[in-house]
Order: sequence, then C-alpha cells, then structure tokens
Amino acid sequence: MKTFLNSMLLLVFLIPTVMWSQTTVSGTVTDQANVPLPGVNILIKGTATGTTTDFDGNYSISLKNGDIVVFSYVGFKPQEMSYNGQRPFNVVLIEDAAQLDEIVLIGYGVQKKSKVLGNAVRINSEDLKDTPVPSIDAALQGKAAGVQVIQGSGLAGSANIVRIRGISSISAGGDPLYVVDGIPITQDYFLQGDSNGQNNNPLASLNQNDIESIEVLKDAAAAGIYGSRGANGVILIKTKRGKEGLKFSYTGSVSTSDPTYNPQVLNNQDLLKVYQEAWENDGNTGLVPLPRGISWEQALNTNTDWVDLVTKTGISNRHSFSVNYGKSKLKTYLNLSYDDTESFIINDEYKRLSGRFNLDYQIFKNLKLGINSSLTRGVYDKVNINDTWRNAQSFSLPFYSPFKTNGDVDNTFANPLVELRYRDRRSEEMRSINSIAIDFQPIENLYLRGTASLDYMDFRDYYWQSLEIGRIDGTPEEEQNTYASETPFFVTNYNTNFTASYLWDLNDKNSFNFLLGTEYQRSERLLYRFGNPEGFINSPVPLYESDAPDFERESTGKSAFSFASYFGRVSYSFNDALDLMALARIDGSSRFGENNRYGFFPTFSAAYNFSKHDFIKNSKAISFFKIKSSYGITGNSEIGNDSRFGAFSIPNSGNVYLGKEYKSIIRLDNPDLKWETAQTVDFGVELNLFNNRIETELSGYYKKSKDVLLDLFQIPSSGFGESLWLNAAEIENKGVEFNITSKNIVSNNFSWTTTFNIAHNANKLISLGGVSPDLLEGGFNDTRVIEGQPIGTNYLVRFARVDQTDGLPIFLDKEGNETKTFDLANRVSAGSVIPDATGGFGNKFKYKNWGLDTDFVFTIGGNIYDSFAKRALGTFIDGDSNTTNVRTDIYDRWRNPGDVTNQPRLFYDHSQVQGLSSVWQYNHTGFLYDASYLRLRNITVSYSIPSSFLNGTGLSSFKVALTGSNLFTWTKFPGGDPEIARDFQFQRDRNLSPNVSYLSVPQAKSFTFIINATF
Repeated sequence: MKTFLNSMLLLVFLIPTVMWSQTTVSGTVTDQANVPLPGVNILIKGTATGTTTDFDGNYSISLKNGDIVVFSYVGFKPQEMSYNGQRPFNVVLIEDAAQLDEIVLIGYGVQKKSKVLGNAVRINSEDLKDTPVPSIDAALQGKAAGVQVIQGSGLAGSANIVRIRGISSISAGGDPLYVVDGIPITQDYFLQGDSNGQNNNPLASLNQNDIESIEVLKDAAAAGIYGSRGANGVILIKTKRGKEGLKFSYTGSVSTSDPTYNPQVLNNQDLLKVYQEAWENDGNTGLVPLPRGISWEQALNTNTDWVDLVTKTGISNRHSFSVNYGKSKLKTYLNLSYDDTESFIINDEYKRLSGRFNLDYQIFKNLKLGINSSLTRGVYDKVNINDTWRNAQSFSLPFYSPFKTNGDVDNTFANPLVELRYRDRRSEEMRSINSIAIDFQPIENLYLRGTASLDYMDFRDYYWQSLEIGRIDGTPEEEQNTYASETPFFVTNYNTNFTASYLWDLNDKNSFNFLLGTEYQRSERLLYRFGNPEGFINSPVPLYESDAPDFERESTGKSAFSFASYFGRVSYSFNDALDLMALARIDGSSRFGENNRYGFFPTFSAAYNFSKHDFIKNSKAISFFKIKSSYGITGNSEIGNDSRFGAFSIPNSGNVYLGKEYKSIIRLDNPDLKWETAQTVDFGVELNLFNNRIETELSGYYKKSKDVLLDLFQIPSSGFGESLWLNAAEIENKGVEFNITSKNIVSNNFSWTTTFNIAHNANKLISLGGVSPDLLEGGFNDTRVIEGQPIGTNYLVRFARVDQTDGLPIFLDKEGNETKTFDLANRVSAGSVIPDATGGFGNKFKYKNWGLDTDFVFTIGGNIYDSFAKRALGTFIDGDSNTTNVRTDIYDRWRNPGDVTNQPRLFYDHSQVQGLSSVWQYNHTGFLYDASYLRLRNITVSYSIPSSFLNGTGLSSFKVALTGSNLFTWTKFPGGDPEIARDFQFQRDRNLSPNVSYLSVPQAKSFTFIINATF
C-alpha cells in the first residue's frame, strides 16, 4: 500500500510538470498555392497522439519543444517538422504527382488516375459529409455525366433508380452492380414483390458516414473486369479504414420533411359544381345523385381535407459516432450509428441501428490481414400507399366524413383512416456484410490477395389487421377475427476470390502489370410460409411483438444461384505516355441453360497522355491532355434463379387420370438460355487548362446489347401458366457526355469552384427477334417495346384537340385523320422514357470559416404519362362504380361554344365519348407531359469554428451546417413531382415504365441541421 501511495504522489507531482512543459500550438496547413487543406493527418512521431485539420486547414495540438510532427495528406509528400516554439506552426505541403494518381479504385485493385483507361467517376467522403441522402446511390445524382439517378419517393427507405448510359435490358435487371469493399452484394428490388407501393432498397442498410468513396465504372474498359455483371455499369463503394493516430468523430443531424408537391384537388363545393355540370351536360335534369346516397345538405356541410389527414411534418434524426485508431502495424475503424427517419405520411417510418468494424494488421512486412464487418438492423413501419396517399386524392371525396354518426371510423368507402388506425405493416431486416482479406508479397513486385466474404440477410415482412375492422363492418362478434402474418426470407451470399498481380518494369520506358484471378459466388434464399393454407393466424397483436402466439412455419423450398469466374488483365505503359490494356473474363452461371452455361467477355483499351511532350509542358494554357478509347463485351445475368427450368403443377382439384393424380406443364424448359451481352465502344478526351484550374472530359460511346433476355407472357390458349424466358432482342444505346470543373477563384480567404455535367443518350430497340410486342407489356402501364423506338415507348391514342363547338375530344386515327371515336386500335408509339439530356451543376463558395454549396439537377426532354389524369381530368364522374376527385386543372375546361382549351367538356357518363368502353382504357396523349425539370437538390450553409476557439475543449474541429433539400423545382408537369420512382410490379415494369405516374408519392422537401465534431 505504501508503494502504491508513493507512486500516486509522484504522479500527482509529475502531471503539472508534464502539462507545463507542453503547449497548445495552432497552425494552418496549405498547399503551394496557399489553399488550405482540410483533413490533413497530423501525428506526433513515435506516439499515437494526433489530430486533423478542419475545413479551413486549421489545427491545434499539444506539443513540447523537440517534438517531431508528421503531416500527411493524400496527393502530397509527407513532411516532418520539428517543433521549437514556433507560433503559429504553419506548414506548406508539396504536391506529389505519384500520390495524386493513386486514388482511383478499379476492379480488384487500384490504379493511378492518369493511367485509368476506362470511364470512371469518383465521389469522395467530403462530398457526402454535409449532404444528407436517403440512400447512398442518391449521392451520385447530378455528379456524374451519363449516370441518371431518379431519387426514390418521400417514403422512408424508398429505393432509387440508377441508369448508367441508358436502358440496355427489357426483362433482366437494368441496375448497375453494387460492390461494397469488393463484395458483390445482394440487390433484389423485388425480394418482397411490389409490397404495396414499396420495392426493396438493397442499399438501405449502408450508413452514409461509413463511406470513404463511391466509384462509378461506366464503360467496358472500367467495368469489363466484372464481365457477366458489368453490362449496366458497376458502382464500387469503399468504406472508411483506420489511419495512424487516435481520433473520435461524431456526426449528428435533425431534419424536417414535407412533400414537394401538395395535391391540387377540388373541395366539396367545387366538386359538387363539377358533378352538377357533368350531369346537365349529359342531358339530365334536377340535382345530380351523389355517391353512397349522401344528400346535398350533407355534402355542403362536409369538407374533409383527406391529404391533411394522412400527412404530417416528418421529424428525423441521425447519429453516428466513430473511432479511428492506428499505429504502424495496426489500424482500426469503428462506427456505431442510429437513424430514425419519418416521412411526411403518417405511420411511415424507417429506423436503422448499424455498426461497422474495419481492421488492417501488418502481420509481417510482406503479409497483411484486412477485416471488414458490419451488422445492421432496419425496421420499416409502413403503410399501404394505395389506401392512404392515393385514396386521399381520389376515392376519398371531400364530402365524405371519416367517421360515422356514432364516432366509429367509416369503412363503407376507401377511408385512409382504416389503414392508419387498424392495420399494421412492418418489414424487419437484419443484415451483416463481412469479409476477410489476406495480402501476401512473396517476392518483389508479386502481390497475392485472397478474400472471402459473407452477405447475410434475415428479412421478415409482417401484416396485422385489428378486430376493429370486423366490428365497424358489423361482423357478428363470434365471427370477428384478426389477420396476422409473417413472411420470412433468409438470403446467404458467399463470395470468394483470389488474385495474383505482378509489376514488371522492363526498363525506364516499358512497364507491365499482370493480374490473374478467380472468383466464386453462391447465393441461397430460403423461403417460408405459414402452416395453414390461408397464410394468416388469429393474433391479438402483430407477430413481431413478444406476446404474439407461437405458430408453425414450413419451408417452401430453396432458391439459389452460383457463379464461377476466371479473369485476367494485362496493362502496358510506354514512356509513361502510352497505355494499353487487355482483359478477359470467363463466367459460368447456374441461371443459364446447360448448353450455354459459360460466357466469354473480353475488353481492349488504349490511352495516350500528351502531357509528357514538351509542347504541353511549355504551354501556359494546357496542363494535361489525354485521349483514350476502348472496346469490350460485358454481360447481364440478372434474371430469376430458375428461369431456365421447366415447371409443373399438380391441380388442387384432385383430378386423376388412370387412378393417378397428374401433373400439368406450366413453363417450358429452355436449355439454350444464355447471357445477355453488351458490346461497347468508347472514346474520350481529358483536357485540363491553366495549371489544372479547369478540368474537362468529353466522352462518346456506342453500346449494342444482343441476345436480350425476354420474359414473355404466355397466351392462355397455350396451356402454360407461367412466363417463358428466351434470348431474342437487340438494343442500341449511343450518347455523348461532358463534364467540367472550374476553380474560378482561389485565394487565402475566398474560393469558388463550379462543376457542370451533361449527357445525352439515344436509345432504340433494333429488333425483337420475331417476338410479338404484346407479350412484353410494361405492367399496369401503357408502355411498350416497339422496334425502331426507344425502350418504354408509350402506346397511346393521339389526342388532337377539343371541338370548339361542342367540347368533345377529337382524336387521330392510324392515318392521322381526325375522329371523335376513341378506338384502342388507333394507338401508336408516343413519348419516351428516355430524356434528351440529364445532368447537374453546382457551386462551392468558401469565405474564411464559412461555406456555401449549391447543387442543381436537371432533365431535358422525355415524357411523363399521368395515368391518373384519365380520372382526374377525364371527368367521368361515375365511369365504373368508383368515383374519384378531380384536379384543379379542370378549371380550364370547355364550357361554352367558342372556348379554346385542351380540356374537354365535363361528362357524367363515359359512354358520351364514342367507342370508350371503360374509363381505365382512356389512355391518350392528352395526358402525356414534358418531363423536363430543374431542381435545387441541395443548398448548404456551413460554418467551421476556428481552432483558436476550441483550445482547451478537447475538440480538434467543430462544424455546423444547415441543408435544404428539394426546396425549389421548376417544371411544367401538373400532376405532381416530375421525378418519378414509383412502385414497380416486376423488373420489366422497372425498365419500361419509370415515366408513368399514378398519384406517385412525391419526394420530400427537407431542412437538416448537421453537426460534425472531431476530438
């Protein structure tokens, strides 16, 4: 005890001495142009004590005389400085061209930026820090030319649509391959079907604050190493890893959200006027009879705002805490985050708790171990969009009351309160993505790497309906029942790969880089159902609650697919100017027929860097000039796991033949089913001007998809109940892309950077291979595939005008002659899913500690088909039993002879339009609108507290930011949000119909307050 007390007393006396000998030192780190450098790693040599610079390049650290301080930053030479009392302790880092090049991810490795032959775009973590996104892929919108991102709706956890260089598929997957830390992850958008207006989001489990960079591989030279899965492009997502030093970081945010579009539908009085006018236009007299036997007195005294009843201001918050620790051999990164996202629709909320642990350990000088591990639990409490958002604008009329006279919720019509109060819908996802990698260098310039990964998903969908529905419906009490269900999916995705690369410098001018590799992937899905035939049980509470009753499940089988791959890549460089690359990949997939199991995917590319020549070196204008070109073949295999097999069913009727129950064929076998392939030619020019103050890139491409996979509806008379998969079609995509970054002003206190990109894509279906287009409809939507036209062409009757004398609509027949008869036989291709151009532009302003960032996105051309307009503007009041509300566009309708308008007169009976047999068939070009829009995606104001203010607080940096998202949208589309990512029924629907809106949920207009702190 005495020894212990003496030690403690000694420590008490030593602490002030140590503190007195150390001094808190501040300084700024800049480059040679005196531009502050944020995120510079600062470490006291020989210790784990360090810090980083803030947004303005400022830092503070406790030092004592004689300390050696190491400053390191990507793209700059590390610098060691001895501290001997300097105040301030400022440092100027010198650019290292070699480091600047080594920042680009490519398939199965990295590559110097100047040596990249393919078309790739990079988004860094700094670009994500102050920009809240609903899903990681949304961060790409407007940032990369040729990458069209249609952000998901304002629903919590909604999925986005990403298209790289157009649509190359019809029935197979059209989305890019997502690779997280080298793992091709599970990305099934229809894991739970269309799920009442919500497709699955495979990226929902990723935490934005964990992302180090996102790399988009667009052409065959960049994506070709992934062979069979690169036809739609590849997106590489790299998570953060540990660095030297000890650093704690916290990011927190709170946000509010409201819809970008408030539905403009009629109130009770205006709707009654419309009803009465339509009634009289059809030659009727007296007051129009109202739906559900409601009297005019009741209707005049009831004006329910249904949209207001189903919406609110969503309040969301996010918290992320990370620890970075690193020494010479061991580096770790640990993050724990919690997200609680409410949408503006009541009861729609997504919660996510996630953790990540990344570790790098240098076991020996030539042996390194890397581990990535993440665990995420996501809970999505959701509602049926049809029963809430859509009904609030359509079938729930303003003169309907939500309640009966006794106070009960009225369930005799499409009342959204029934869904909100008496039904419970939830999806729960437990997901873990893990990998282990071993890097070994047995001899100089030979690098061996082996990885093994596991992506595991436990996904459960729940539904519960209260006894109250039976009670308010008048069901006898002894017959009232709840309906509870659970639908579980278990997906296990294994991936292993081994690569060997060798660097061979033949001499000063000739060098080679060789890569050989093999990869194996297997994904298994276990499906379950309830033991009882209906799939429901009686439970007083939802089945995810602890007091729910036990029940039996039975397996419905296992679905699986596997890949076996072999690949190689050879790169050659001459005089550090000419670069050539050839790669090839052989892929075998269990999804294809036994006669075409394997596919061969080669790629060739070349580039020449003129910057090495004297005429560039001596130029005052040109800083960098490179041309590049590539040709390659990539593939697509995103179809059902069992698509090649035939299928049988046993009739439930128990019919027997010759005393035995017989099987019936419902799908034919196709042993010749094979890869969908895309042949791509790409040409690009990179040009930097005025000491790299202006950076530009211009690219052109031609992509032809062959043996396109088609999922054909079967004609009932054929006797087959399920669709048939085959290869038949050819699709063409060609386009041009341009992007520019300009550092307009660079000074000590003020900087201004502008970015702009634009892309044009022309898409055409060359051939269907003899397949009838009627077998390839776009789901519920009137879109088609027509030879010579873009994929997803609207197939509509042409609307010509409104007859000024009687207000009747006039159409065009096949020959272009005017007619007042509506005939579906006169449908033609009209409009396109494909816009003429997409892009984005932004500005970053920085003044001392203040920052202002703006990002705009735009679409030029293309069309939106407003499918609800045939009810909201077609004005068929009682067309087919369900009566809907009307949009305020109807104010411009024809009323008197001589009126010039595009809105016909009001009709009470749809048969007043000659030839129209059903309201739902009333699809014509009058409801086809220009899809062009300009949107202020984000505007952010930020402030970094000066480091001098943080002295003594323990904080090395502290930054606050306020971001507004989707604040302003300029568009001519009257039907809601022009950016449509709606509920799709299946993959072909997702490819063909992203421009069809039916009361689609708009995106959220939000304000987010963000705090970033490091200590």
